[in-house]
Amino acid sequence: MTNAFPETGKSRDEVLAALTQSRSKDLKSDGRAFAFVYDPGEEARELARTAFAACMPINGLDPTVYPSARTLENAVVKACLELMHAPEGAVGTATAGGTESVMLAVKTARDFARKTREIKSPKMLLPITAHACFHKAAHYFGVEIVSVDVDPKTFRADVEDAKRKMSADVILVVGSAPSYAHGVIDDITSLAALAQEHGSLMHVDACVGGCVLPFLRDNGVAGPDFDFGIEGVTSISMDLHKYGFAPKGISVLLQRRRELRDAQYYTCATWTGYSIINSTTLGSKSVAAMGAAYSLIQHLGKAGYRERATRMWDATQALVKMIDATDGIEMVGRPDMNLFAFTTTEGDVFTLADRLTAKGWLVQATYQFGPSPAHIHLTLDPENARRADALAKDIVACVQDLPPTQTAPEGVVAFLSNLAENSAGVDTAAVVKEMGLGSGTMPDEAAPLHRIMNAMTPLQREKLLVLFVGELFT
Repeated sequence: MTNAFPETGKSRDEVLAALTQSRSKDLKSDGRAFAFVYDPGEEARELARTAFAACMPINGLDPTVYPSARTLENAVVKACLELMHAPEGAVGTATAGGTESVMLAVKTARDFARKTREIKSPKMLLPITAHACFHKAAHYFGVEIVSVDVDPKTFRADVEDAKRKMSADVILVVGSAPSYAHGVIDDITSLAALAQEHGSLMHVDACVGGCVLPFLRDNGVAGPDFDFGIEGVTSISMDLHKYGFAPKGISVLLQRRRELRDAQYYTCATWTGYSIINSTTLGSKSVAAMGAAYSLIQHLGKAGYRERATRMWDATQALVKMIDATDGIEMVGRPDMNLFAFTTTEGDVFTLADRLTAKGWLVQATYQFGPSPAHIHLTLDPENARRADALAKDIVACVQDLPPTQTAPEGVVAFLSNLAENSAGVDTAAVVKEMGLGSGTMPDEAAPLHRIMNAMTPLQREKLLVLFVGELFT
């Protein structure tokens, strides 16, 4: 067996060549990816790389030792508070990503409710369109999820359903601005009023929209209110590594009042080492991405973000117009910003996704859940927006003569469902290979696999994903 840890070091060129080789099959930022990538253009990317490297030595664990960590974080948070129309006394924290921001918002609500309302069985009103990280936060922090229905046409949270399900144990009400899947903003005003009436906190997930929606509003694009201008909103999460265009991972959690952020913090002096206080779930905390975010905010300014927001929105409207005019496909909801979903009315949606892949596009095939059908999801950034016309033409071409919607083989679905429940004694590596995932990447013709996953229950799907990812890292 070859030693994974070399006895003697390799040359700089050898190491860098190996890194380059390992990235050869990675997703490219070439304007053809309509998922995962948030590309502001090469000049901004280069600035971000330089700033990231310049801030690599900084550890945010102790801002008294690294005062630059405090300076950068305060500057980034202040800029975000300004965008969100925060009142006097509002505060914030830089985090490692949207998931951490959301988890800290849920922890804040739990601990604040323990202190002020003596709630021991906390619940969270969560629309089914809210991001999966809220489920993760609920799992980690022992908060019960109370699912809130959404309108089957608009995919906005059903406020009346939320009112019916409100109870004395609800510590947090959640709304999206916008939801990732459909790009629509919930009725935050009504949800926040409900939360305020019952003494609950109200979190707005603006991880995707926080760095776009304010600039769309500046450009005259009307949309629902969602920020601290609504009195009942108590916290907002927004990612700077998405449409702030910084490298992964930098997000912020903004709190209306300092007492809420106090509930977010964790301290410990009951050990033999130094007394600690952590503002986030991390101990040692990289400031590299934060430094890049700060640099981009200062370099692009509001004008730079407005221009990119305009470019993305114009491309989004053009694609939506094309979908509305094309037989065989239709929108799933109506987006309030530059990400959205569409599906087929005639023909197999997963075959359509494969055809677009064959033409060199990366799109996200997404499975049915609740009123949301299996669909194709598109995320637009400033650079892929330049290729929107080319994508539109290929969508129109690929829709032609689609085969009818196909179902997954029942025997295969049953086998994998059983495997998800009990994999003891089964060669899971062989199963993964047989599914076409042996290389660790999706096959070019992924429709058969998508049909199988779509036919499974969400719980079975979750368990199968554990097996698959476990094989990737074995």
